[in-house]
Amino acid sequence: AAGPTGESSLASLIISMLSFQGAALVLVAWFVRQHGVTWREAFGFAAPGRRHAVGLALVAGLVFTPLGWLMQSACAKLLTLIHYQPKEQNLVEFLRPNDGWAERLSLGLSAIVLAPLAEELVFRGILYPAGKQLGYPRLALWGTAVLFAAIHVNVIAFVPLVIFALLLTWLYERTNNLLACIVTHSVFNVMNFAMLYATELAARFR
Repeated sequence: AAGPTGESSLASLIISMLSFQGAALVLVAWFVRQHGVTWREAFGFAAPGRRHAVGLALVAGLVFTPLGWLMQSACAKLLTLIHYQPKEQNLVEFLRPNDGWAERLSLGLSAIVLAPLAEELVFRGILYPAGKQLGYPRLALWGTAVLFAAIHVNVIAFVPLVIFALLLTWLYERTNNLLACIVTHSVFNVMNFAMLYATELAARFR
């Protein structure tokens, strides 16, 4: 039987991403309701120093992203030394040959808005504090970082994503506001999308 077309595969990817993010947001909403608190109270959205938190988040995202690219490049070179052929993440594979702006917009919305919101609420907003409250702060720190990197299913980016997750946890501890993590995560994804499209355009004009 013939494999799925690029368009149908892309649609399946979008649906899969939105389903995961939607399920995560529903889970968080249930969690907040069960604890009888508001979202602002649960995740520090209304905490003092919000402007400072957002400013720090912007700087963190802008500084870490190019460092993350360098780390990813180094990881790719190390993997080739052991004769492992690095494979791009599914999202990258779909974006490069795809010219449909509706699909690009859907993927961009998911990766730049929904993914940072859903993932930060789950990892830094719920799992990390829960681990700390149970008396395992180090396990909470490293466990959520490794799990965060693992769900992206990208061997090349695994180490950079672990370090990125540690940075996000530090931001949450420093600002006591999950908004800082969401903003940094969004900046990181925006810059990666921009680099991806810039590389694609450069390849077209060669």
